[in-house]
Amino acid sequence: MQVENQVWKSLSPLINSMRVFGLYFSRKSRISTAVANQLSCQSFRKCHECWNPGHIYSTVMLVVMCINAFRYAIIFDGTEKIGAELIIKISLLVSLLLVVVLHTAYYVASHTGSLDRVLRQVNLPTSDISPKYNRRAKVLTVICWALVAFHSILYINSFVTYGKFSDLSMLVLFDLFSVSKPYADIIAAIFALLDAQSTACYLFPQAMNYVVVSLLCDQFAKLNEEFSKCLGGRGEFHGNFEQFRRRHQTISHSVKEADRFLMISNVACFGCHIVGIIVVFFFIIFYRQVTVSRSTEATFQYFYWLLINLLGLSLAAGLAISVNNRVCI
Repeated sequence: MQVENQVWKSLSPLINSMRVFGLYFSRKSRISTAVANQLSCQSFRKCHECWNPGHIYSTVMLVVMCINAFRYAIIFDGTEKIGAELIIKISLLVSLLLVVVLHTAYYVASHTGSLDRVLRQVNLPTSDISPKYNRRAKVLTVICWALVAFHSILYINSFVTYGKFSDLSMLVLFDLFSVSKPYADIIAAIFALLDAQSTACYLFPQAMNYVVVSLLCDQFAKLNEEFSKCLGGRGEFHGNFEQFRRRHQTISHSVKEADRFLMISNVACFGCHIVGIIVVFFFIIFYRQVTVSRSTEATFQYFYWLLINLLGLSLAAGLAISVNNRVCI
């Protein structure tokens, strides 16, 4: 119980930030931790039938995110031709669908209790959890919030500079309906908040993916280290083999639990980031004058987009390789 509390305390900056955007909620268990770990996912789910305010809030935020993603369908008017404009529209839709997948993955992880069980089953000394993971969680939280703020500044900058937003869906909406300026400003503010929500739902799940994989890898590393100390010079084993076997089974069970949401989010990130990288290089090679070289601001935005996709791809691939490497040792 002390280790469990230490894990939650150390990760509280990241977890609390995820609560703000509806990416995490807890469902209080009516059974003990020892019994919960032995139940199947279906049985455990039946023990969490009551909805709490956090669950309702996360559900509403997920619905809002889905609506926000599919509103970009209005940017397709049927007159598109194969070229830079069509590719940009498809890329925007793909990026929003990635956000929906990441949000859904962590909603399901909270709803089924998979994330809770992974964190509850952490078997590491308290000295290994804090301050290491507390510092790591704080750094990740600061980075995520800084990127959310930076992306929001980029989003609002076009309105401050040119008097209008660069959001294609907003431009189409204002062209279809004659909206007075006060209402237009209100809609623009709502869309800016939705954009910040989308950015947060893209960043925080990947930050938590990194933390979860780090915890799993550290547990495997600690187990292997202690097992190696029990081996003699001639290969003889001095220790409680059954205890090591049970610990290995517990960590393997945590890997399976984490894989319920890590697999979905990592595959989505891997595929979408590859598409994003291809699109940026495609623009640089074939449509440089109308995209990347259009202005200094456009050049910065495209290279920022490329950097984010490269980092996201590296993170998704690195996490998958790390877990696989530890499991195979």
